[in-house]
Amino acid sequence: MNKAFLISGSLFTLIFILFAYWQLNDPDPILWVPVYLIPTYTAFRAISGKVNSELMIILFILSGVAGLQTWVEMTAWEGFITDGLSMKTMNQELAREAVGLWITSLSFVTFYLLDKKYN
Repeated sequence: MNKAFLISGSLFTLIFILFAYWQLNDPDPILWVPVYLIPTYTAFRAISGKVNSELMIILFILSGVAGLQTWVEMTAWEGFITDGLSMKTMNQELAREAVGLWITSLSFVTFYLLDKKYN
């Protein structure tokens, strides 16, 4: 087992489990919980160095494009947080969703590059 896979896989697994948990009280958890459980699974598999490079490319494209689509739906930038973490406006929710998708994209790129470097 490679230490880079262990560290990055463990970190992203923890992050995505938390993201999926926080989505349970979202108005549409049936969409967002699986969006974070898929990268949780890929991060968990990366801990043991088992990465499917072709899948990482596909997931990167899908999450990157979905994040961009979500970002352009905003009518104005209002930041992520105003008074706590509750959703105050739809633009804040869209910004959070887009950045969450881009964090998943970052994980897919990380695992792809680690796989190319060590395998």
